[in-house]
Amino acid sequence: MPTKNNMIRLKSFTGNAWYNISLDRRTCDCPAFRMMPGPPCKHLNAFGIYSERKPFIPSSHPTFSQALSGLVKSLRIRRVEDAVYWLVYLDNFREKTSRFRVARRLLIGSAEDGHSVAVMEKVVERFSMLTRGDTDLLYLAAEAVRICKIPNWWHPASGGPDYIYSGLVGERELLHFADEHNLENMTKLIEQGVEKRKKTTALAGVMGLSDARLGSTKQAELILASAKKHQHPLAERLAQVHLSARSALSGDNNFLCQAAWMMAGGQSPVADTMEPVFAAEVMELLDKAKNRWKRPQPIPGWCCDGVHSAGEDVRFMGMWNHMFAVCRAFEHYGRVDPDDEWIDKFRCDDGLEIESSLQSIAEHDQLQSGGR
Repeated sequence: MPTKNNMIRLKSFTGNAWYNISLDRRTCDCPAFRMMPGPPCKHLNAFGIYSERKPFIPSSHPTFSQALSGLVKSLRIRRVEDAVYWLVYLDNFREKTSRFRVARRLLIGSAEDGHSVAVMEKVVERFSMLTRGDTDLLYLAAEAVRICKIPNWWHPASGGPDYIYSGLVGERELLHFADEHNLENMTKLIEQGVEKRKKTTALAGVMGLSDARLGSTKQAELILASAKKHQHPLAERLAQVHLSARSALSGDNNFLCQAAWMMAGGQSPVADTMEPVFAAEVMELLDKAKNRWKRPQPIPGWCCDGVHSAGEDVRFMGMWNHMFAVCRAFEHYGRVDPDDEWIDKFRCDDGLEIESSLQSIAEHDQLQSGGR
């Protein structure tokens, strides 16, 4: 746990060195951080500290990136009225790629924020239509509703908390993985995880495929071949969803991570669940959203994380450690609400070797200064 000065001593992921991390100052004394400017080191990333946060000035008419982030976060915490509200606003942007970016986020959100393979298949089936500028907004809103009707990963009914914890620990396993992150090693990790029913190892292997410089389409083909080998129909379907929209999902591995998790023993009770969506309910939501836009309010801070857009609230980012914190928040409050206090026990330090006594930090500082 952090000291009263919000300092942490963290052991190196690849050696025996120890580093001082200041959560308040967002600094680390490792060699990689001292070589800044550049992105924060992996030690800071492990605690959810990424880039230097961009200044956040809440506006009733935010940037496209902020509004898109608002859509993503609204889907994530199942606030469907807010999701449709941001869809209405995003529809005002008429740049060539605007509609594609919105549709892409709906597609990614079907996996990043859900465990229903049936829903993912429905969204990808309609994806090409959703990207077209002349498609009525009703159809995009319908997919947002479809996604929100299924419990998200933070709800035990989805089987998602196990997936998130497995991903968090798998990410930490990969950090400690001593060998080079090449294709051979990562493929072995996936197969070992599947054969030994070790979900964390299988997920570590999938995450490491990008480090091995394997393109996302090749990654999907690798997972598809593994799913066929192990005769796992759900994993096959997930890989096929990715391949059905391969160009849009370049750089995304949400479908593939879920496939590996399921092959290694992960189970989702909602994998084949899909609720009906009716035009009347979608039109009602669109009408409510349009009425809200007659008196728009500044975008809430919880919509903007400072990485995907200007902002400073990282609670609902799509990173494993933040997603696990959301699971713990649900366990604690029985809901996920941005107005709830985020407390220290929500954070998960599993897989991190931490020494947090003030004395050890003081001794380290004294050594660094030559004993003066």
